[in-house]
Amino acid sequence: MIDLYIISGFLGAGKTTLIQTMVPAVFQNRKVVVIENDFGDSEIDAELLKGDSLTVTSLNSGCICCSLTGDFNRAMGQIAEEYAPDVIIVEPSGAGRLSDIIKVCMNRKDIVKICRCITVVDVMNFDKYRENFGEVFINQIQFGDLILLSHISEKAGETEGVMGKIRKLNPEARIEADFWDSIPAEIFLEGKRVTLAETLQEELNKPAALNRKIRSGGKGESAVRPLFHFAREIFSSVTFACDELLSEAELKVKINRVTGQADGMILRGKGIVKGPEGSISFHYIPGMLKIQSYRGEGNSVCFIGTGIKEQQIITLFKGE
Repeated sequence: MIDLYIISGFLGAGKTTLIQTMVPAVFQNRKVVVIENDFGDSEIDAELLKGDSLTVTSLNSGCICCSLTGDFNRAMGQIAEEYAPDVIIVEPSGAGRLSDIIKVCMNRKDIVKICRCITVVDVMNFDKYRENFGEVFINQIQFGDLILLSHISEKAGETEGVMGKIRKLNPEARIEADFWDSIPAEIFLEGKRVTLAETLQEELNKPAALNRKIRSGGKGESAVRPLFHFAREIFSSVTFACDELLSEAELKVKINRVTGQADGMILRGKGIVKGPEGSISFHYIPGMLKIQSYRGEGNSVCFIGTGIKEQQIITLFKGE
């Protein structure tokens, strides 16, 4: 039986960074395979993980819990047969509900054992995301058995308040507010929840066509939409190649122009581009932009959000 870990969290919360931190510290001398479900057509997160010499299977152009269910089930079987791993880590799209991901993973109980459902919660944007994207954001918190806080250094004074709000949504999960590399390895490995099984069973019994009222992209409107198609109907992804040679300063100007002038709400930006002395990667969420050197190669840029326009974003990035 293969140990399976689900790393959930909203767009830009830090799931990929957690995997990069977690694998060498927690799974020493164990064979690990990552199933990466990047939103849209981007494989940037998968490339970042491959840069750390991890075996990665990418599932794009949809969410594991809806259009990619069959692909996911096949991928699990192929991974078990071809790689015989000790551990599978599933990093679903940040726009997916954790309860749906758990249900899909439970379809392969013949080969995997779910050990941990870890949810990464962005302290910096907690209230904003809960208000505008509660259907996904709250579900990810409610079904996590280990909740890790991210971007705590940016909002140190608000951490205790956010922990209290999380505790109201999920009274049973273990919450860790320390920096991830200081958390003991055994905390990541396995945990127990008393009522999760009952709550999940209620979710399993709900019809797939169940509708939920959600808010769309910060515009204040509400709509009733099919539960499993939330991501595709609400979020858009713009991915394009960037063959320019850019310094960190030049890249920053381009990203700020896009995030400052584009229509709609940009929730996530990421990419790998060519720099004068090697590749550069960037990560953007509202309120934070991180640009750093990257030892691999790439020429792809991706922005995810609501109400965004593909050609406008490409034009703004290129400065045309």
